[in-house]
Amino acid sequence: MPAADHLSDLHIELCPTAALSPSDQQEVLRLCSEAYEEDFAPYLEVIGPGIHLFGRIEGALVSHLMWVPRTLEVDAKLSLRTAYIEAVATRPSFQGRGFASALLRRAPAELADFDLAALSPSNAAFYQRLGWQLCQGPLHIRTSAGLEPTPGEEVMILRLPKTPPDLPLDAPLSAEWRPGEVW
Repeated sequence: MPAADHLSDLHIELCPTAALSPSDQQEVLRLCSEAYEEDFAPYLEVIGPGIHLFGRIEGALVSHLMWVPRTLEVDAKLSLRTAYIEAVATRPSFQGRGFASALLRRAPAELADFDLAALSPSNAAFYQRLGWQLCQGPLHIRTSAGLEPTPGEEVMILRLPKTPPDLPLDAPLSAEWRPGEVW
């Protein structure tokens, strides 16, 4: 692991999933597995392709996030092309130094084509201090059988330049079904 560990040493790279080398893929899996303390391979397989932000110090991956395109519907009326943030992770020995925050601050600049950014937080307070807002309305997953409620789930949004200014936080919100973690 690199000796340097200051935020000023962080180099941020953008990489589509399709361009990841096998060693990059393994590095992401190792980092996420360490950070989440579980085997992350099955999870990354079902997320699907997206765009990754790598935070590297001296070439070593210390922090990661990615986004995948999803369509979130507000009150079953408004469809928003959404950058759904996934796999926000920092190597445990580098946590608490602002590396994930740096990636989350960089991400909006890369999301100009999206109407909204969203994620399911493991720690809402962490994201709130970076401008993310907790949705207060009921959450659902869209399936072939209709809307299925997802009680107990949390979703946060980050408003982007294309986000409707009057987007309510208390309206019902739904996403398309996907295998694994639906949110």
